[in-house]
Amino acid sequence: MLKDIFYPTPQNAFIWLSSIYLLFLLYIGKADAITILFAYFLETIIIGIFNALKMFWSIRFGKSTGYALIFFFLFHYGFFIAIQSIFGFSMFSIEDTVFIKEPFNLLENYTTILNLEGIKYALPAIIFTYLGKFVTDFIQKKKYLKFTAQEIMFKPYVRIFIQQFVVIIAFFFIVFGNVGVIAAILLILFRLLVDLVLESIKENAEMLEILSEKLANEKASKEEIKKQLMMFTE
Repeated sequence: MLKDIFYPTPQNAFIWLSSIYLLFLLYIGKADAITILFAYFLETIIIGIFNALKMFWSIRFGKSTGYALIFFFLFHYGFFIAIQSIFGFSMFSIEDTVFIKEPFNLLENYTTILNLEGIKYALPAIIFTYLGKFVTDFIQKKKYLKFTAQEIMFKPYVRIFIQQFVVIIAFFFIVFGNVGVIAAILLILFRLLVDLVLESIKENAEMLEILSEKLANEKASKEEIKKQLMMFTE
């Protein structure tokens, strides 16, 4: 089972490469702990962009209909990001060592983050991961024929909850624990673990079979559980 999670494969190669690259940036000093933290913080936006692309593909080349659904997703997802950002910036602004001063100035705060010296090196690693998975997993495997745009629309929220929870925990270690580099390394490694576990729960994977078998019950069959797990990890 551990081999199914950690062994490098074409499916999880982008996850491994991204994590190794971020660790390398820390090692050579091209990115510091705060930069890595904010790169993961920006991941929420990247997830939304690629989710909208998946919805478009399912409508354009799959069986789904209604491009208006994409605009509806972008509206409620954008509102979600705005609320989440205010909460995150409020947390970042409580410590003088962090440059966020006014949580409600979303545009100014995001501009400041994007102008960080190391963000131009760190952020492409996050984009690279999602772009690679979008092409090799979603398009090449024609998942736009398996999932409707309606199903894809709500899938990012659980994943984002996990992602932002990890970022918040790392923030307290970096800012208040005075162990910035160590916390950044742990953040990268923990995210690597989470992403590898999620990636291992894919169609035709042994991990998917094991979990769906154990979670199946009277209310949900093995096949129903399997599809839900695939949606969660998509």
